[in-house]
Amino acid sequence: MSPLLLKTLLSLAVIVAALALSAMLRRVARRLGQQRDFARARIFQMSVVINVLCLVLALLLLGAVWGLSGDGVMVFATSLLALLGVALFASWSMLSNATAAIILFFSAPYRIGDRIRFLDGDNTVTGRVRHMGLVFITLEDEHGHHYTLPNNLLLQKTVIRLNSQNSTLPADQKHCR
Repeated sequence: MSPLLLKTLLSLAVIVAALALSAMLRRVARRLGQQRDFARARIFQMSVVINVLCLVLALLLLGAVWGLSGDGVMVFATSLLALLGVALFASWSMLSNATAAIILFFSAPYRIGDRIRFLDGDNTVTGRVRHMGLVFITLEDEHGHHYTLPNNLLLQKTVIRLNSQNSTLPADQKHCR
């Protein structure tokens, strides 16, 4: 068998495996999202993240199949990482928020429609979750005001999921209005 045919078949196998892995992980995310009654937009966002990760993995494996030299790859990777390091330093919070969105998707401490209280010292917010995206969550209070909170803060601060049957708030006097 010629080396070119072997590389072509291995490339085809990598592509098929990446597509199969992506489809399987998207199906798992969709099933999990439907079981937990997530909004379709949240399930779609996780599908996009899964597709991007599978694409990066497939590109790395295709590079290995076609014999990219380790030296050339390392020079390219360090140059790219240096450039990305400068770019991501400016937008580190965006990456942190996207990572927090993935954690919130799979852990599902609350969902759209739940009433929560976000405790952050004097900046306490109580409201109903209206939107959960890759970067932020939107709360609406009883007066119709909308609050946008970064996802990473929801993992760092205390969040109380309020009982929907009981409209009274917890009796912590420091945080009651």
